[in-house]
Amino acid sequence: MTDFANIKGVLFDLNGIITDSWRYHSQSWRQVAEGIGIQWNKELEEAIKGRDRIDSLNEILRAGGIADKYSEQEKEALADKKNDIYQQMLEVMNPDDILPGIRDFLAELRLNHYQMIIASASANAPKEIQKLELEDYFPLIVDLANIKHNKPAPDVYLKAADMLHLKVDQCIGIDDGIVGVASINAANVISIGVGDPEVLKMADINFESTKELTLANIRQNWSK
Repeated sequence: MTDFANIKGVLFDLNGIITDSWRYHSQSWRQVAEGIGIQWNKELEEAIKGRDRIDSLNEILRAGGIADKYSEQEKEALADKKNDIYQQMLEVMNPDDILPGIRDFLAELRLNHYQMIIASASANAPKEIQKLELEDYFPLIVDLANIKHNKPAPDVYLKAADMLHLKVDQCIGIDDGIVGVASINAANVISIGVGDPEVLKMADINFESTKELTLANIRQNWSK
């Protein structure tokens, strides 16, 4: 692992790290899944966390044993239906939805001259950052149109580092999902998993809550 002093940038997942917009995604997907007769459960919710719309839908269809039942056009329609539900829920998002400790962490990073960027699998990231009134911290957001493969491929985190003009060993990636941490690791970026440490055991550093995200805590957990 690179020396902590070498780190210059922090690459943030959005859902589950900056804000709990994941609950809106989960509720939207649950409506779609149950609407086509697929039972929703925690395992399925975890399996789609961090994936883009079509990957999430394919995972849901596989879980229901009906992966071959829908044409690509029908899948697009279901994905669009999910997004329509999500967009309605998103209208109520506001700065109160920023997760505990995050505002202080962002201020600490800025004070210490770290660069920051959003590396999310969600195409709605710009709208969410605007709703949260965090545009000043995140003028840079990876545009999914500019990457070939979404998480768990490394593309989004590689692109994020490139947009900051940093090498991967100068960056930390923070994510709350198995797919997201796998993406960070594949990019050879130091990974911080936020959530159940057993679920995210592949992360280089684990915290159970966003409240634990401080430079002091990261430095203390840094492998020598």
